[in-house]
Amino acid sequence: MSETTLTRTDRSMPTARLLRRRRRPPTATVVCVVLLALGTVGMLAPFAYMLVTALKSAQHAYDLPPDWYPKEFHWQNFTDAINGPLPLLRNLWNSAFIAAITTLGMLITAPMAGYAFAHLRFPGRNGLFVLLLAALMVPIQVTVIPLFLIMRNLHLINTPWSLILPQVTGAFGVFLMRQFFLSVPRELFEAAKVDGANEWTIYRAVALPLVKNGLSALGILTFLTSWNAYFAPSIFLNSQDSATLPLALVLMRGPFSTGQINVIMAATTFAVVPAFIVYLIAQRWIIAGLTSSAVKG
Repeated sequence: MSETTLTRTDRSMPTARLLRRRRRPPTATVVCVVLLALGTVGMLAPFAYMLVTALKSAQHAYDLPPDWYPKEFHWQNFTDAINGPLPLLRNLWNSAFIAAITTLGMLITAPMAGYAFAHLRFPGRNGLFVLLLAALMVPIQVTVIPLFLIMRNLHLINTPWSLILPQVTGAFGVFLMRQFFLSVPRELFEAAKVDGANEWTIYRAVALPLVKNGLSALGILTFLTSWNAYFAPSIFLNSQDSATLPLALVLMRGPFSTGQINVIMAATTFAVVPAFIVYLIAQRWIIAGLTSSAVKG
């Protein structure tokens, strides 16, 4: 009893210690979780302040320190934002229309160019790709003046098309789709050619279905970028009826920022909520798309 029992006990003690160690999370994991939690609070705090201020009265909107739970909920702030001097619903429609058409154009043009750079052989391909990468480093502020002159000559200033046409394709979208097409095995395309498929059939029936994650990521990023854009609309749009939602929010401040901050925060909620919902629904496609694009360079 003594020798056998002691042997079994001695053997079971390391196992019990290992189980306790496995149940106890490593210190590095705990530190990472705490840091992520603090970062989450820091990122959500502005949105919480926006919602709280949107429900306050104008008298208590500037309270310091801020009251994170309003004593009274003023839901009429959202009605005042819609029925204010600016056509907010019209501005909301303008943003949605421009973002939707821009996204559709990007999803048509960028995959075609990305496929060509990835799998077609043509003279000057490498040089054009270098120019494409160089275009990624040029900010819009550098090209806005010649772009404005082009749109003025086309009589498109103060119309949605002055924002749509320059954004229906872009260097980032082409580069992103090229990376996705490079991750597709070339043997699939060669097998399709053996079966008699031409380049268009290979692109449409073979290549596109294999990069659905990339198309989803590109579409969502393009929509959110267009939805949140402010600089270009402030240059090309000059009336309240044609303004996009971010531009309308700035106009609501009024001269010398005399606008009611609670009503402005209510209008800002209309701008944030659609983009927030789109991101929550599609975040898995964004992550899957951006991570899989780095598989092959």
